[in-house]
Amino acid sequence: MIYLLASIFLLMWSLFIITILRNKRLNGFYFKGMSSLMFIAIFAYGVFSFINKYGNEFTGIFLERKEVFHFLLIGMGLVAGLLGDLFLEVQYFYPEQKHYQILNGMIAFSVGHLFYISSIWILVGFQVWSIILGVVMMGVIYFGSKLMKIDFGNLWFMTYLYTFIIFTMVGMSVNQAIELNLNGFSVTFMIGAILFGISDLLLAPIYFKNETSKLFVIGNLATYYLGQGLIAISIMFL
Repeated sequence: MIYLLASIFLLMWSLFIITILRNKRLNGFYFKGMSSLMFIAIFAYGVFSFINKYGNEFTGIFLERKEVFHFLLIGMGLVAGLLGDLFLEVQYFYPEQKHYQILNGMIAFSVGHLFYISSIWILVGFQVWSIILGVVMMGVIYFGSKLMKIDFGNLWFMTYLYTFIIFTMVGMSVNQAIELNLNGFSVTFMIGAILFGISDLLLAPIYFKNETSKLFVIGNLATYYLGQGLIAISIMFL
């Protein structure tokens, strides 16, 4: 079943990239929604596999094992990502509201990252250096934007806040992998989180500098969808 879901995801993802490169935004909107929905479908199958693995013990596990609360929060993060995807895509149909839609997308994704942060916190605790990474990346974005002449406009505050949240999440995913001795679940989640962070670094010039290079577009879409896909499938290794 997981192979079927993964195949559907790859198909929707490929069609989305093709339609975006051909500037067919309406078709792209539908394929983007379907691609993001497949994250949740893959995650749901992971939950099913988890329940099936533990059988009749599931009720007790639900009350006792923090892993369950961990992946429930991951699921909520994926749902927030689906909403963020759709919010961001709407800007292409209402260009006069571009910054408003980007703001809504940032808020949705920030909520999703906070769910991811909470899930990691429940499982392995919190490390201060994760916050330090978030602060450092805020500095990187500040100086990088000056160097690349990227203007965040009235979204500057939300941009730096979002940067802090997502890279704090990335730092916590690294700590989670260390605490769990680099097991399959933690490494898969960590790689997904890192790719997610990279995708947003590539997205900034597209949104705030009107970068139209196909390399940026493909790079952003490839790292984002692979990142979210890995986060979604990671629970199958619990």
